[in-house]
This record gives sequence, C-alpha cells and structure tokens, in this order.
Amino acid sequence: MRRFQLAIEILNRHVRSCLAMLLCSSLCVACVDTSGEGEMVEGEPAALDVGDVPDPSQVSIEATASGCGTMNTQVGAINKEYALTFDDARGGRDDLGTYDVACDVEVTYTFPAGYTFDAPSLDVFGDVYTEDAAVVMVQASQSLAGTASVSKTFENIDTDVEGGFELLSIPAGGQAGSAPCGATSATVNVQLRATIGGTGRASVEFNYIDGLIPWRRCQ
Repeated sequence: MRRFQLAIEILNRHVRSCLAMLLCSSLCVACVDTSGEGEMVEGEPAALDVGDVPDPSQVSIEATASGCGTMNTQVGAINKEYALTFDDARGGRDDLGTYDVACDVEVTYTFPAGYTFDAPSLDVFGDVYTEDAAVVMVQASQSLAGTASVSKTFENIDTDVEGGFELLSIPAGGQAGSAPCGATSATVNVQLRATIGGTGRASVEFNYIDGLIPWRRCQ
C-alpha cells in the first residue's frame, strides 16, 4: 500500500508540473517558480496598449502565499488573465490523523492612475476523495473593497482526475468590489479552506486558481 501511495504521489507531482507548463504556454507568459512560501513573483508583460487595459509596461502583479506549499504564478501578456498553481495545498484523513487546509494568497496590483479593476473572477480547481461517511467541506473567498465567498460540501465522491476539476467559482466584481478610482495600487486577498468531517478516509487538494482581471478606465 505504501508503494502504491508513493507512486500516486510521484504521478501527482508530475501532473502538477505539466499543468504549470501548460498554463504558462496558454497564457503566453514567463512562468516564475517560487522556491518557498511567502516569496513574491511578478509577471513580465509585453509593451502593449489595449484601450481599457492599462499599458502592461506600467502594471505589476505580485503574489505571496502561505499554507499552500510552493506556488507558481502566471500572468497573461496584457495582464487580463492570471493563474496560480500550488504544490502542497492538501489535506485529508488517514491512519495518522485529520488534516485541514488553510491556504492564503495575497495579490498586489500596481497600475497607472486613471484605471481601476473589479475583483477578478476566481475559479478553484482541485481533487476530492471520500470514503464511508467522510465529508469534505471546501470554501473560497476573496476580498478587495468587500468580500465574496462560496462553499460546497462533498461526500461519496472521487474526483481524482488529471489536473483536477472545478471545485468552486466566484464571478468577477460582485460583493468583492472594485479598486478605488484614484488609487495606483490595490490588494486582493484570497482564502482557500478545506475541513474534514464525518468518519472515514478522505483527501482534498487545491491544485490551482485562475481567472480574468476586468480592467477599465475610471469615469
């Protein structure tokens, strides 16, 4: 059983590595790998001007994380798309105990005056597995000028698929609000939580989050 679990872990790490490369390719960006929690990464945008999106050469997007393991950050060439992949945002219940997940991400945007953005959309991908009467409760929230959150409970389920599947989704803007006009920086805080209930074996993992950044000019 231990050899089987080790083989699965090696496979999962390979999948996450491939996923990060795929995301980088699809977003046309330079992928920066943080070697530990709490390090900052910054996208490398092209010098383009696309109307309601500020000149990417004047925008920086930096991210830090805790409780998520190492993190890869990808930002699209015109700073409208983003993806963050996690190496060790996992928990569950086994013979050794019960392990919840508390993954916190802080994304700081710096941009020229005259622009603002609504809270980006947030799509959360991962895997969940439960046995017997085990229950996995997953929650995601993000805050900008306000806070938007969503939660879901999983039971009697096996979602161990390559790259994970969409666990939760929060639309752009909404209760999370927008960056204030007149500001030249704003921070979006994202919280991912997973708690284990009931009885029986269970596992949960947050693989990555992604979404779109709705930039616009201040009126």
